[in-house]
Amino acid sequence: MGKRFAIARLWVLIFGIALSAKAQLKLGDDGQMKGSGLLTLGYQGDFGDQMQSTHGLEAGLDGTFSGYYYSPNFVNFNIIPYYNQSRANSSYQSLTNASGVTASANLFSGTHFPGSVSYNYAYNSTGTLGLAGAPNFTTVGTGQGFGVSWSALLPGWPTLSATYSQGNGSGNLYGTDQTTQTDNHNLNLQSSYLRSGFKLNAFYDRLTQHLNYPLFLAGQEADSDTHGDDFGFGASHTLPLNGQFYANYERSSFSTDYQNGNELQTNNSNYTTDYETAGVNFLPWRKFSLFGSESYVNNLSGYLTQNLISNGILPAPVNLGSASNSFTGGGGVTYQFTQNLSGTAQATYYQQHYFGYTYTGTYASGTVNYNKRLLDTFTFSASVVDFANGQGNNSVGLVGTVNAFRSIGHWELTGGFSYVQNVQSTLITYTISSYYYNANLHRRLSNRLQWTAAFNGYRSGLTDQPDTENHAESYGTTLAYKWISAGALYANSSGNALLTSGGLVPLPPLPGQPNNNVVMFSGSSYGGNLTISPLRRLTIAGAYSRSLSNTLANAIASRNNSELFYSQLQYHLRRIDLQAGYTRFTQGISATGAPPGTETTYYGGVSRWFNFF
Repeated sequence: MGKRFAIARLWVLIFGIALSAKAQLKLGDDGQMKGSGLLTLGYQGDFGDQMQSTHGLEAGLDGTFSGYYYSPNFVNFNIIPYYNQSRANSSYQSLTNASGVTASANLFSGTHFPGSVSYNYAYNSTGTLGLAGAPNFTTVGTGQGFGVSWSALLPGWPTLSATYSQGNGSGNLYGTDQTTQTDNHNLNLQSSYLRSGFKLNAFYDRLTQHLNYPLFLAGQEADSDTHGDDFGFGASHTLPLNGQFYANYERSSFSTDYQNGNELQTNNSNYTTDYETAGVNFLPWRKFSLFGSESYVNNLSGYLTQNLISNGILPAPVNLGSASNSFTGGGGVTYQFTQNLSGTAQATYYQQHYFGYTYTGTYASGTVNYNKRLLDTFTFSASVVDFANGQGNNSVGLVGTVNAFRSIGHWELTGGFSYVQNVQSTLITYTISSYYYNANLHRRLSNRLQWTAAFNGYRSGLTDQPDTENHAESYGTTLAYKWISAGALYANSSGNALLTSGGLVPLPPLPGQPNNNVVMFSGSSYGGNLTISPLRRLTIAGAYSRSLSNTLANAIASRNNSELFYSQLQYHLRRIDLQAGYTRFTQGISATGAPPGTETTYYGGVSRWFNFF
């Protein structure tokens, strides 16, 4: 009881100080700062089958402090601290009481030497790990990050900008002993210069990354360390006939150590890639333009691996054989027939070497774009691609997009469809087929009653290779009448994915990827929500959702499920909010061998917004 009364006295004192504070705080003779925030005090409790029950008084803060020293252009700053502001039944809808801070400062703004510093820290915060569009897993963890940047912008001299950032974090999948860890360090230097009509630029990047992956997603508990350097330079210059020339060169060197912690297997890879590109474009007449470009990559395996690493994907290298390379060259014309109708004709020559063979090919394509509504409903673009390779094989590819917008009485319809068939992938001998679709239907049934339905989906993969296909679909509907609204949602997805530091991403249609780096997945989720506002300042809300999924990685199969129910009551009275809530969450991952974990939380309290100074 003594602790509870001490907390109560402390927050009564803070409330009193806040009420008596001035609107702005002076920092000596040259600085000023403003501060405001939401202070909360309430009774909370939680219990579960994998934790000890707790309850008692709890205080929290969500603040914003900003100001400057001497002048806003000299030093200005912004600090956002929060403490115990992420309970599941608060507006943050999180399972834990998270605390942390986000802070930034800008230095010497408006001068030739501007800079900035930033820092963030989060403790006991919840997050997600999983696949976009599919059921995700809930994590609880801690992370922090730091960044600093500085620039030299002297007139008549090359510019120089330097940025350094680092961050680390760790998380635990709720209900299991599975953990994830990340540690990143990044350095970036950039420079630009205008000399004799040439726009020159150069850059340098250095990346250091450590990742730890959970057992059931990686197929084994695994660690990876990546180190990389990347530098390049480029130039551009105007040409007659409203033209421009450009050329760029880039070299990257990466090394990766990937270790399977269970089987003590280590995969080391090192590669260096050179990449250059150049091109020209002209606009001799307002409606007519020409363009041409070429590019060369001397290490196609390293180039594709680097793209995966840049997207945070588990760095198991792409292997297209020794001495893989690629050359591309071509050009085309574009003509604007009318304000709404344009067309493009283009031809491209390819020569690639991989898997010990050299492949050549020529692509010719024609594209039509019409951006005015046809029949007051449709806009569209369409392309036909003809491909002939050096092996005597011919094929035709199609690309099309249609969008619809239509109002009929009280009905409003929007939708779209995009289709790709037999279009070249990164490698000449592989083509991609995919289609995307969406529709949204809205009906105003009366002045106070509205109904909306939405549908989205996609399918994509390598042509004639079903094992590379990914697909996802979602269906949703909402109904609102006066002070009450309800909604429902169903989604499903399946396919192959690659592991990243943030979870799974759909497998790019890319051959040469190691099989032991692929995670097969399938899953579905459904749920509903209800919101009632019987009084102008009173809101009562509740939601339920359930997710079921299956993953398979390196012969380790897992059936996963999660279930969430929460309800919340809020009553606003000027600057005071009364809140109450209840949350129940369950998550289970069969591959971990542990039973599903369940946690229940409840909360009731009061919060008030203050201008501290």
